[in-house]
Amino acid sequence: MADPKQNREHFEACVDTCADSLYRVAFRLTGNATLAGELVQETYLNAWLGVDSLHDVSRMRSWLFSILRFQYTKLLRREGKFGERVSDLDALPSPNQSRPNQVVDRVQAAMQQLPEMHKLPLLLVAMEGLSVEEAASSLNIPRGTVLSRLHRGRQKLKEILQSDEFGAKVSERNDGTKK
Repeated sequence: MADPKQNREHFEACVDTCADSLYRVAFRLTGNATLAGELVQETYLNAWLGVDSLHDVSRMRSWLFSILRFQYTKLLRREGKFGERVSDLDALPSPNQSRPNQVVDRVQAAMQQLPEMHKLPLLLVAMEGLSVEEAASSLNIPRGTVLSRLHRGRQKLKEILQSDEFGAKVSERNDGTKK
């Protein structure tokens, strides 16, 4: 077991470097700024209380994402929404609105529609820059499972983004020909 004092010092340093990443993932999971802030606070509280049990301080970042995932699952259960999305999609602009951030907004809205098992690996690896190994450790699943979920998540995201306003699939072009 690592030195508790070293763990606490590393934790304090990691708070500053990981705060933005944890918040971004929490916001993308919930779609709600208030809930995201609460998730990050709960993550840090639980991490602080359990930091002495961390065996390898070099895994602090993935450990924090693992706690965040657990807190999110706990929130879903508490809200009675396990299996549903905890999101505020009405706050996001519709895909037809003309704005400079339209593509970003559309991807964020599409991410909200992904199943959790595909959303989390995409958030951690593709958007937050964790390695596949760090994501596997955070999610407590094998490396191969992360790779599989990344692949399937990207496929599903592509399908959602190619659909007409995230609803029915676009089956015809404007000229009436099939895609």
